[in-house]
Amino acid sequence: MHKLSFALGILALPFAFHSAQAQAAEAKTGAATISGRVTLKGEPARGVTVMLHPQSRNASNWPRARTDESGRFNFTDLPAGSYSVSTLAPGYVSPDDISFGLRGKTVNLTDGEKVENVELEIKRGGVIAGRVTDSQGRPVIEEKVNLDKLDANNRPQTFFFWGLNDDMYQTDDRGFYRIYGLPEGRYLVSVGYAESPGSINITSRPEFYPRAIYPKPIKVGEGSEATNIDITVSDPKQTHDVYGRTVDAGSGQPVAGVELAIGGLTKDGGYTSSYAGDVARSGPNGEFVLFGVAPGRYALLVQPEEINGFVGAPVIFDISEGDATGLELRVRKGASISGVAVIDGTNDPKVLSKLSQVRLVGYIKRESSNAPPAPFGRRLFNVNADGGFRIEGLQAGKAKIMMIPPPEMRGLTLGKIEHNGAPADEIEVNPGEQVTGVRLVLAYGPLTLRGELKIVGGEIPAGQKFRAIARRMDQPMYDFHGGDVDARGQFVIENLAPGEYEIRVTTYYNPDSQSLSSEVMRRIISIKERALERVVLSDANQQPITLVVDLSQKEKEK
Repeated sequence: MHKLSFALGILALPFAFHSAQAQAAEAKTGAATISGRVTLKGEPARGVTVMLHPQSRNASNWPRARTDESGRFNFTDLPAGSYSVSTLAPGYVSPDDISFGLRGKTVNLTDGEKVENVELEIKRGGVIAGRVTDSQGRPVIEEKVNLDKLDANNRPQTFFFWGLNDDMYQTDDRGFYRIYGLPEGRYLVSVGYAESPGSINITSRPEFYPRAIYPKPIKVGEGSEATNIDITVSDPKQTHDVYGRTVDAGSGQPVAGVELAIGGLTKDGGYTSSYAGDVARSGPNGEFVLFGVAPGRYALLVQPEEINGFVGAPVIFDISEGDATGLELRVRKGASISGVAVIDGTNDPKVLSKLSQVRLVGYIKRESSNAPPAPFGRRLFNVNADGGFRIEGLQAGKAKIMMIPPPEMRGLTLGKIEHNGAPADEIEVNPGEQVTGVRLVLAYGPLTLRGELKIVGGEIPAGQKFRAIARRMDQPMYDFHGGDVDARGQFVIENLAPGEYEIRVTTYYNPDSQSLSSEVMRRIISIKERALERVVLSDANQQPITLVVDLSQKEKEK
């Protein structure tokens, strides 16, 4: 049989968001194996890099293997757990890849299990190429090219492309671009900045090009090349600069070192949930300047995760006609929440010693569009060895707390929050208030639940994927653990604490994002209703469970 050979360079991958908080964890080995084959047009693909990603562990190094002459790959010495197996082939795509970032096939391993014949298919991706010029026919250099993938109803999809070369989205010195390795579908191609209420355009350049869109969607097929997708932009517009200073809200004295952000405004003056952070920092006399802001109406904010703990009321400004000068942002030290964190459910000294490696995040719940952006904070607060903690820099409002466990202890979760002895999912914070008496109870979950999903009495659309969800009955609906169901119908849910759980299965992917028929929707609903069990977990010897969905029974009831 003819074999296809690939010259695949090892390129730096844009996976930084996966490992932003990863730390070197103790390597684990086991006796399980995963092996399989990569094919292209039904034939073995030689020299393709295959990557194994542990789904439930924050691994800094993902194992890789290269396919042999027969297109086969093999991973050995694996511990039990849930894994994603995917290919890394520049210019190629896989039907198992999903537009919003999930990749590969899920394989759930038990101790010492040998999973064979994992089939990975790759296809030559499509290409969109063209040139961007200005109104004088001159090349537009180093301009970003935007792609929006359309669904069957011509609506833009959430699209995350796992490209290996981000530079291909930028025009070269001749104005040319060539974007390759695209999944099949229809795409809108555009360049420049969209001028619309709520958008935030900070270019740091003296001018910018308004958004220009290629007049029709581009259809991309396997190995197709759409060339001469040329776009002409209109004359550039001038950007403006923003000048001002930060002062203490009480004394009026200048405040240095305040991180600033720009927030978007809707047409009716409400705040959008988006903002551009780290745009400037106030100097020794409180002064700041923001360069290259596109014309529009904005809100000047204290950076929502400001590292020095400052907060302040937003300042609305308009730079449609020229620079904004003389802005004054009045700031003060934010509120704080302090208390103690404890680990419940274990006396293991090894587990208890990890308390000082726990990190906390505090943020204010955004109640309406009239409130400025209040996203999840990126500032992490340490828990002391004795469990004491202090979260600072909070605006007034209803505060929520999140916990980030050490990478090697993913089974540690935030079980409940108490304030002065009473349950408190949210904590009301007044301006500048120093809230005390908060107790965080962390639950340690060393248990694993394994199971199998069986669907009988009907067919599910090809490509539909499932996820098993476990929620402890005494926890909120949004607090749950999950694991993907693999091609064999098996699933693994890890890091569960002892207790009674509700187990259900839900669907999360339709390959073409098309509107489903009423018949298929009834089947999907039946899965959500019928794949539901209650299980009491008490030790590590929990027996596997089986969830059976009888689609024919649902139809008979109809």
